[in-house]
Order: sequence, then C-alpha cells, then structure tokens
Amino acid sequence: MYPLSLTLRGFRGIRDGLGLDVLTLDLERLAGDAELVALAGANGRGKSTLLDNLQPFLTLPSRAQLAGPGGFSYYDHVALPESEKDLIWLHEGRRFRSQVVIRNNGRRATDAFLFEADAEGRWRPVVLPDGTVSDGKTGTYSRCVEHLLSSAETFFTSAFSAQGKRQLSAYQNSEIKTLLADLLGQEHIRNEGKKAAQVVDLLKAGLVAMRQQQAGLDEQLLRLQEEHQSLGDADA
Repeated sequence: MYPLSLTLRGFRGIRDGLGLDVLTLDLERLAGDAELVALAGANGRGKSTLLDNLQPFLTLPSRAQLAGPGGFSYYDHVALPESEKDLIWLHEGRRFRSQVVIRNNGRRATDAFLFEADAEGRWRPVVLPDGTVSDGKTGTYSRCVEHLLSSAETFFTSAFSAQGKRQLSAYQNSEIKTLLADLLGQEHIRNEGKKAAQVVDLLKAGLVAMRQQQAGLDEQLLRLQEEHQSLGDADA
C-alpha cells in the first residue's frame, strides 16, 4: 500500500500546528522516485496528524488504544462541523480513494467511501467478491479495506509502524499466531482450527450426556437387582 496524496480538512493537529483548516500533501509530486521521504518540523506542527492519516483505516494509530473498532474516535481530533479526510493510495497496481466525512454539528455521524479508479480513471465504488459495496457506511468501508489490506492489527504491525505502537515482543502467543496466519495467507487453516474446536466442544457435550445416561442406567440396574433379590424364591 502506497499513499499518493492526502487532503485533510478540519483536523485539530493541522489547525493548531499550522493555523490551516485545509492541507493537501501531494506525495506523487513531492516525492517523485524517492524511496525515502521525511517530514520535518517543530513539535506540535501537525507531523503526527499527517503521518497517522497516510493509511485508509478509520483510525489514527498513534492516538488509538486499540487497532480495531472501539479504540478510537475521530470526533476528538476534528474541529469543524464537517471535517474530511481524502486519501488516494495505490495497492497491487490498483488506485483507490478513501473519503471519510466526520460530522460533528450537534448530531455526530461519519460517512466513509472507498472508490477504485477504472480504466478511464473514473472513481467507482469498491465491490467485493461477495457482493459487498462500499456504500458510505463505516462497517462496509472497513470490510472493503480489510479485504484489501488484511486486519488493522496486522497492517499496523507489519506495514505501518505508528508512533507508540505496542512492540511485537509484548504480544501473546495467540496474537502472534493470528498475525502469522494473516501475513502468510493461512486464514483458511485458522478457520479449520476454529471448526475443529467447535467439533471438540460438541463431542465433549455429547460425552457428558452419555455419561449422565449411563449413570441413570446404572441406578436402574441396581434397583432391578434389589427388587430381584427381594423376590426370594418367587421362581420356585
């Protein structure tokens, strides 16, 4: 994933640092063929805000407690009644455009669209193989981005190193397994593992039921034996 251009409108980090409501960063024009680009400036001028937004996920990773949903809110980082992030990025030779509109004018709402450029350069909503269309809802937008770039946790661990990000050495074994499955494209193996775990749970539940049934039969057999003994010489 390569960011090509970014326009931010209404972000506090840019307004507080540069006194601007709108800022555009055209990396195609500025960077050219450079392999390494550095953003320089004094503390508090908005560098972290720019860098955090050079990715399509609905978060600012250095400000988020969690990589996934629930760990971040845009409303804490925008200043206008209607703020916007417009990011154009390249992935596997395909050009995408992320447009996120954050409304905070008494009624909070966020719209997020993911477009892909067609052969004529026109922006079309992204459509996934299962028919999911980027329709402006944050849920479908996130599904489309994750389909292209994997999960947020994997992306911010392997491809985008955010300031203050938790070190890999602090991950638990289960988290490392999930990360490796994503990186190696072994999601189907992990899904098979989940299915196997479900089968084990069902077998355990069936075994408990069979043991309970056996205990009931043992009690019934003991009662029949006692009744048989109480009959004495009834057969004779």
